[in-house]
Amino acid sequence: MCKLRGISVVVGGPHISALPECLSQDMDVGCIGEGEQTFFELLQLFNELGCFLPKDLELIRGVVYLDRGKLVRTSPRTPFARLDDIPHPNRSLVGYQRHAYMFTSRGCPYRCVFCASSRFWGHVRFASPEYVVEEISELIDRGAKIISFYDDLFVANKPRIKQIADLVVSRGLHRAVKFTCSCRANGVTEDLVRCLKRMNVVSVGMGLESGSDRVLSYLKGRVSVKDAEYSIRLFKNAGIQVNASFVIGSPQETESEIMETYDFIRRNRLDFVDTYVLTPYPGTPIWDDAAERGLVSQTMDWGRLNIDFAKNKREAIILSRILDRNDIIRLYKKFRRQRLYRIAKALPRSPWISDLPKVLGGMIWEQISRLKNKIF
Repeated sequence: MCKLRGISVVVGGPHISALPECLSQDMDVGCIGEGEQTFFELLQLFNELGCFLPKDLELIRGVVYLDRGKLVRTSPRTPFARLDDIPHPNRSLVGYQRHAYMFTSRGCPYRCVFCASSRFWGHVRFASPEYVVEEISELIDRGAKIISFYDDLFVANKPRIKQIADLVVSRGLHRAVKFTCSCRANGVTEDLVRCLKRMNVVSVGMGLESGSDRVLSYLKGRVSVKDAEYSIRLFKNAGIQVNASFVIGSPQETESEIMETYDFIRRNRLDFVDTYVLTPYPGTPIWDDAAERGLVSQTMDWGRLNIDFAKNKREAIILSRILDRNDIIRLYKKFRRQRLYRIAKALPRSPWISDLPKVLGGMIWEQISRLKNKIF
């Protein structure tokens, strides 16, 4: 639509970074990897010339473009060595919210087999505790009451977390705002839980993925069901809400192993629970496996990779070598019913209760849109 109107198009993010060959005639430039400096230089070029020409693009690192139908990729862009060198987001452009979101790091030290984010960022980089607390203070001054850290793994560097907690408490920020963050089961200790509790973390999210040790080993490497149960117990005993996500449909996962996950959810004190069907994202080992089996390609309908299986169950890629699509749908529905029960039970005492009007509004609008599409 943009190209038909003569508007230049620049794309970026995990997809084009993993599969630069996907750049089409409808796109002028693709930013590969971390994009702040690259996009800045592209804007400078466009402001000067009003267009993107191959002879100019070849001087910019970290881009891909087409030159007379041939794909050209320039030398890689070196990522920022210090995240502190990047200004805090200018949220005044989009408005401040009661529930705010922050990134305090980029990357993850782990390489879960399905995770595109860790491959996109490469090695892990952390913003300094002082930089993090500056942004927290700004958000509180602008009315934030809940701040969610959206890092792939907020607690990856435990000494840094202690420093952040010390600064938050020393400045009294823990009395002004609640926090939520992500954790990994095999990294949760009593000291970490005490630290998070001290800075007023009220909710944690963990990708627990499976109730089967064999499937866990395939998906995440060195982590066990016992690790998951221990971490849940520590957080719940500290009065911190525990939310978890799970994945079913691994290539060699049996129905009985999927039911081990179902039983794990039933017997543990989890609050919100999400279950996903394993989806092959570009740049991951799962994608490579699916490509070898002819299940995905660079010319596929990308809508089939919608992570919301409930909306996509008839088109989604099924990676299981043991169960067919109808089996996966049947089992997914069972998890879905369990999820609704958990939501109803956990929501009244959840920090997410303030998001309820926005969530319900989105759900209502989605249903209206579906109905309009059916009618027209």
